[in-house]
Amino acid sequence: MSQNESLAVILESSPQVTQLRRASRENDGFDFSLSIEPKGIPELARMLKDQGFFLEYLTAVDYGQTMELVYSFSKWIEPDRVQAVCPAWPMEAAPSICGVFPAANWQEREVFDMFGLEFKDHPDLKRLLLIQEEGLHPLRKDFVAGPQHSGDVVETEMV
Repeated sequence: MSQNESLAVILESSPQVTQLRRASRENDGFDFSLSIEPKGIPELARMLKDQGFFLEYLTAVDYGQTMELVYSFSKWIEPDRVQAVCPAWPMEAAPSICGVFPAANWQEREVFDMFGLEFKDHPDLKRLLLIQEEGLHPLRKDFVAGPQHSGDVVETEMV
C-alpha cells in the first residue's frame, strides 16, 4: 500500500468526515480535500499529527449566509497536504486544536478577532490584532466600516 493510499484509509476512518476527495496537488495544491463536522476536527488533528503532519494554517471564509473554517495540514518528509473544511457558526463555538497543535493558538485568536468565531476550550481566546470593542469583525460580509471604526472621516475625491 502506498503512502497516499494509507493516508486515504486513515482519513476515511474518521466518522466525522462527510466527504473525502483525492485532490491534484498541481491543480488544487492539496493531495486530499475533505469536509468534516466541527466536532471531528480535534480527532483529525491528532490522527494527522501521529502521521507526522503539522498545522500549516487555519482560517475562515464568510460566504454571506454561511461560514467555514479551513484547516491546512502539511508534512515535510514524503510531502503530503490535506485541506479540511468544516461549517462554522458565529453563535456556536468550534473545538480548539491548541492542545494538539500549539501553533493553532494565535491562528484561532486571529479567526476570532476577524470573523467573530469562537473556539471551545481555547486557553486564552481574546483579540489578537484589534481593540477589544465588541462587534468589530472586519472580515465578515456584514461588516460596514465607518467613522466609528477608523477615527476621523476622510473625504476623498475620485479622479
